[in-house]
Amino acid sequence: MYQKAVTSCVFGIMSIFLPFIGIILGWVGILFANKALGKLSTEEPGYRFALGGKVCSILGICLQFCILIFILAAYFFFMNLNLFM
Repeated sequence: MYQKAVTSCVFGIMSIFLPFIGIILGWVGILFANKALGKLSTEEPGYRFALGGKVCSILGICLQFCILIFILAAYFFFMNLNLFM
């Protein structure tokens, strides 16, 4: 009954730990969480899975974007130093 809630939780956790693919998994986790939250009431056990999946997905997306920005900033910073010339 709350398969989408568990799926969103799994995608949310995977979005935290898998680099670069985590951005896509985070968006998919948010979509599954929104569908599950629309069908579940707050009293059902799957509601917490869906809510946790949404939180983990948002956290994973933010973390992946921070890592991506850090890598791009480091790349452009070290390319301008001309260390190897």
